[in-house]
Amino acid sequence: MKHEKKTILIVLTASVCFGSCYIATGQAPVAQSDLITNGDTQEIIQADSTSTGTFETVTVDASSNSDVKLQFPVGLAGKTVAVGELDGGTLTSGGGTSSIGADGSLSFSFQVSDQPGVHRVMVIDPNADEDSPHIIGVVEFQVPEPPL
Repeated sequence: MKHEKKTILIVLTASVCFGSCYIATGQAPVAQSDLITNGDTQEIIQADSTSTGTFETVTVDASSNSDVKLQFPVGLAGKTVAVGELDGGTLTSGGGTSSIGADGSLSFSFQVSDQPGVHRVMVIDPNADEDSPHIIGVVEFQVPEPPL
């Protein structure tokens, strides 16, 4: 039964996208791992890996700073990417247009706002072709509701 649902999903996806959308796979040129540290203490908050470029959500205190290092395939070295916040917070370094380093790494610092909720930072390949993903990395920070 599960196999039938998967087949239907694939057919519906292909029909809706008309062959022009991208479905991420393990071979996609996306961020493969992250290392997130507390910006003040340099304590490791998360060291995660993924095949989709999207990482597990990290819980942090309101207004806290984090340093993020994403690792991409070395074949993306030198690629110019856009780094931007989506839900509030501030990129304190590495925001805007950046280049992936010779070792495949991309680093930036991010300060979440003082508001509870999810704060996402997205890395975009503005020059991706139709066979490559435009969104190549997503890091999510969660600021919990303050205690009552």
